[in-house]
Amino acid sequence: MYLDNKIFNNIKAILFDFDNTLVNFEEKSREALLAVSKDIYNYIKENYKHEIDLNIIIKLTEIESNRLEREGEYNRNKWWENVLKALNFHDIDKAQLYDWTSLYWSIASQNEPYDDAKEIVEYLSSKGYKLGIITNSDGEGGNKNKRLRNFPLIDKFDIIIIAGEEGIKPKPNLEPFILACERLSVNPNSCIFIGDDPIKDCLAAKKANMNSVLLDRKGKVKNAELYADFVISSLTQLEEFL
Repeated sequence: MYLDNKIFNNIKAILFDFDNTLVNFEEKSREALLAVSKDIYNYIKENYKHEIDLNIIIKLTEIESNRLEREGEYNRNKWWENVLKALNFHDIDKAQLYDWTSLYWSIASQNEPYDDAKEIVEYLSSKGYKLGIITNSDGEGGNKNKRLRNFPLIDKFDIIIIAGEEGIKPKPNLEPFILACERLSVNPNSCIFIGDDPIKDCLAAKKANMNSVLLDRKGKVKNAELYADFVISSLTQLEEFL
């Protein structure tokens, strides 16, 4: 989808999602889920003397994590509990669930910023735009604040909203988008929101009267025009219009 530069004439603020938009979260999350799956496999063998195919656990973990994340359930303890329930193992020690969540975050939190993210933040900052991040909480056991602080250009952002914390409803609720505009003292229609999730990021931003840009790095989103005003494959494409 081509960008119409007319829409950018009156833009005053650029807001970003964080995971898989500014930093590569997907790769490390996948690695973390595999590590937890292997540990669940060992746990079942040791505690229940039950033989089970590791690949079944890996697949279940993937399915459950995707489903619960779509539903806005960010408590990873719940993810592992549901996997075990699907395998007919109940009454799991809560401390064990926390151990798996700790294992998950020890890997998943090691996120590298995308090169195009660093470039576009530097560029937009030099142009004088107000910049912000709207991201959902990591949930219990995670530390989104710490991960945000590790982003090398975090000081370039005027506001950071962690939706799902401090009483702010998580995306796709419109509250964090409206709150961001209020804190920046800008109208929603003079803001652009950029994210990788067509529903939580782009459709929600549109409903909040922002201009929404879908970052589809791998061209995976079908009918992207139904969710976003514009679609890009790299953040540096924005330099042509902003």
